[in-house]
This record gives sequence, structure tokens and C-alpha cells, in this order.
Amino acid sequence: MENAISIRIPISVTYPAIEEVLKKRVVGEYIPKPEEGIDAPPYAHILDAGIAKSSTGANDIILAVKIRILRTMLKRDKVDLYVQATLDYDAATEQLFVQKFKLESRTSSGFYNTALEVLANKVAYNQILKKTRFNLKDIISNELEKANGMLHKGLQVKGVMLTGSVETVRVQEFAFQPSCVALMLEMQGNLEADVLDLLSLLAE
Repeated sequence: MENAISIRIPISVTYPAIEEVLKKRVVGEYIPKPEEGIDAPPYAHILDAGIAKSSTGANDIILAVKIRILRTMLKRDKVDLYVQATLDYDAATEQLFVQKFKLESRTSSGFYNTALEVLANKVAYNQILKKTRFNLKDIISNELEKANGMLHKGLQVKGVMLTGSVETVRVQEFAFQPSCVALMLEMQGNLEADVLDLLSLLAE
């Protein structure tokens, strides 16, 4: 029987886990990213990045980016940029992305903040904010391949040997909570269970 099993699984992903991915994607990069054949020096170097839930809206987060400004006029060793971003989820493409944002620089100089915000909004959007577009379908597909590899060999769980395959996994619900991002996954496939240790199943 095709896809005889359908299971809904709630999953939570903490902001530190998301932050780890964000750091891997952006820390160490230059803005704008150097291109072959173009000798123009970059404006800034990304030193650190972080993410947290914002209290301003249900789908709002705060991105904190620490950068070193390299150009002479605005040159500084460390500047903190804060991005108030509203995220959305496209169920058709299974992508999480930035819907709108507001960027702020926080230094003691109002002139510097204004100049840097204009510069950052001009050159940083594609490189920083678009890297917060997560293709959940690709991420899930990679994990699904690993899971099916274990199920093909036989996965033993508390006295039961599971075999078969999971055919499809889709994100049905998406919510931003104070400490994590909550997902509801729907999995469909075919599984067989062979009981190897009945006492383990009956034990309290």
C-alpha cells in the first residue's frame, strides 16, 4: 500500500542552533563580496552574527551583526548593526525568508549612524539578509536520505526493528516562539515493525 503511514511530528529548533548556521554562512565574509576582475576594495568585514526573537511581532526577529568598516571615511574596528526583520514562510517552496526589515547602527554619532545605515542598506541586503533564506525542503531532504539509509538496513528502537522508507516530509505549520522556532512536520511512507523483545515494550 502506497504511503500507508502518515505521522505529524512537532519539532522545535532553538535560536542558538539557527545562530550557529547563520554564523557559518556570514562570519568572515566581506561586503560586498570580492568578484573576479573587480579591484574595488570591500566596505566591511563581518566579525560576528546573532539572532533572537523580537517582542514587536509574531514573526519578528532581531539579527545582530558585528562588522569592521574598512573604507577611510567611516573606518572603525567594530560597529554593531541591528536588523529588525519580519520573516515569512512559503509553504509552496518550503522556504523561510525575510519579508521586510529595518536596519540600525548604534554608535554615539548620529551622523555616523545615518551614513552607515545608508551604506549598509545599499550594499549589505543581498549578502547578509538573503542568507537568512532557508530552503527547508533541501535541509529536510538531506536528513530524509540519512533516515531512509538507516531504515533500509533496519532501525532497532526499544525491542522493535523498523524497516521501510519515508517518502515525503512537508512542513505544515510554522511559528516563532520566545526560545525556539516550532515546526509541525507531516511524514508519509511505508514502515514495517518486527517485535524482537516483547518484554521491553511491556516494561514500564
